[in-house]
Amino acid sequence: MTTSLLAGFADVEITPPTLPVRAYRAIASEVLDPLYAHAAVFRQGPTALAMVSLDVVIVEQEVAQAIRRLVASQRDLPAGNILVCATHNHSCPAVIARPGFPRADDYVAFMVERAAEAVIAAYDRLTAATVSVRSGLEHRLSFNRRFITRDGCVVTSPRASDLPRVLCNENVIDPEVGVVRVSSPDGRLLGLLVNFGCHACHHGGRLSAGYPGELCRRLKERLGTECGTVFLNGACGNVYHGDFLNPHLENTKERTGGLLAETVLGLLSEMPAPADASVRVLSTRFRIPYRDFVEAERLFDDPAVRGNVFRALIMDGWYDYPALQRMAQANQGGEEVEIQVFRLGEAVFAAIPAEYFMEHGLRIKELSPVERTYVVSLANGWVGYIPTKNAFQRKGGHETTAALWSKMCQEAGDMMADAALELIRKI
Repeated sequence: MTTSLLAGFADVEITPPTLPVRAYRAIASEVLDPLYAHAAVFRQGPTALAMVSLDVVIVEQEVAQAIRRLVASQRDLPAGNILVCATHNHSCPAVIARPGFPRADDYVAFMVERAAEAVIAAYDRLTAATVSVRSGLEHRLSFNRRFITRDGCVVTSPRASDLPRVLCNENVIDPEVGVVRVSSPDGRLLGLLVNFGCHACHHGGRLSAGYPGELCRRLKERLGTECGTVFLNGACGNVYHGDFLNPHLENTKERTGGLLAETVLGLLSEMPAPADASVRVLSTRFRIPYRDFVEAERLFDDPAVRGNVFRALIMDGWYDYPALQRMAQANQGGEEVEIQVFRLGEAVFAAIPAEYFMEHGLRIKELSPVERTYVVSLANGWVGYIPTKNAFQRKGGHETTAALWSKMCQEAGDMMADAALELIRKI
């Protein structure tokens, strides 16, 4: 006989307690809307898993590990069974260091404590639960932001002056929205898991939870304040919420979050009956090599490369190849990554510690033996953008030109996908 499922949800605010604060490439002195840590915990017999999604751009591995340790020290929840991810919201404090913008360490310490509080609160609310899973397609919100140009290069997020030389988008998008509904045995809604892949870049330089925050706010308005929503951003590395070929299309967090909430509500209205509620977690760790940064520095002198990246980042000194070479030497030429897979009933989630290109996510979904397979990016760490090998064949592009945010070898994406698929087959 299958042991009953228990579930709990909690939200804890992680808006900076004092202002101004160093933000992502700016100093923020204004809060447009609050930032949160959204947590969910599930237990079936001796197996428990948790996830906490933070309204920030990136969660570095050391920060994710600190949150895990803090939770594990206070509750019966193994650190390795906790998924810590970012919504990839760019309108947040400086949770990472960049040239000219040191990390806001006081805020990060505060965020770690509050994130752990969210998981512990969700754990303490564990109650009998059922789960049901459904997917739908949402094509109105996300657009591939990489474009092939007439000279065979790639430009990311083209400006109006770039459009005359644009031929087409480099590729398609992944329009799938995955929803896991968690309810009490009598049908009362406890919370949702929502999976959708798209960058969250609204209101840079100020503090806002972006479209993921708008999604959660609107769902609470419709479903009740006791309903928790954990947003798990999918393979979003090359996907954005603005249509560069249609600049007149409204590009606001309200539109993006509102339409996504509308899609989620539509899926909830036709949700299948609760089914299998198995809970299981598997993970693996391995090292991935860096790229050759000496060769990358030489390639960056090519005008076709330098002319197709964000010029502001060149001016800010973010293409620091000597620093990359020192990093590679200090880290023995690569970094350890963790691939985590967890099963919740009929849904399987593969957690990837990177800004994973959409094509990798689609490959995992296509080859997975589990129909409802979802990919969670920016999870349990961050090793930068992970493009496809094909994406590296053209010069230029923010995500593919070697830098601090694009540093792993060209095979990294396939290595991660292969590891995730192996775990999915076992789970």
